[in-house]
Amino acid sequence: MLDAFFKGGPVMYPILACSILSLAVVIERLIVLLRRNVDPDELLEDVKYAVEAGRIIEGVQIAKRSRSPISNLIVAALTNIGKSRSEIEEIVQAAGDQEVRRLEKNMAVLELIVTVAPMLGLLGTVIGIIKSFNVFGMTGGLADPAILGIGIAEALITTAAGLIVAIPTQAMYTYLSGLIDRNIAVMNRKSLEIVSLATSIRSDVA
Repeated sequence: MLDAFFKGGPVMYPILACSILSLAVVIERLIVLLRRNVDPDELLEDVKYAVEAGRIIEGVQIAKRSRSPISNLIVAALTNIGKSRSEIEEIVQAAGDQEVRRLEKNMAVLELIVTVAPMLGLLGTVIGIIKSFNVFGMTGGLADPAILGIGIAEALITTAAGLIVAIPTQAMYTYLSGLIDRNIAVMNRKSLEIVSLATSIRSDVA
């Protein structure tokens, strides 16, 4: 494996950097997104129970302790009780937008690697073929096949390496995007319920 890496030439180094960066981002996103896998209905019921008993601060604390994608929306709504429904809707929407940015953090990096890694492989292919033709031209067409093989090996190895990085990165990008979309769907589905909870408390107080 190490021998193949060095035969691939200098382009293998940026491809290696892409693979390390991709792995780091995938692991970080998996940890963040899988920890968000909290039942939103159960969280909302716990918060409602506390709030309906008049323990609003406890409801906020319950939400803050949760890693659910709707926890920040609940905190935003409960800490702005007393404002109009339209104001609370805007506040919850802003909290949702901020949560989406957290969920999508570094996803653009994976998308970039999916594009760049095969291009680096193609660049290595071109460089390897150029080397082979240069050797062929300098020897008047009588080059040792073993020498020509060095350039050809470089071309093939870099192509393979670029695809080896890009394909699993694309697969993980698709999987992570699915997790993100699921979280966003939960937030969209529960945001109206969260706003209604906060405005109903205001009505009761009034």
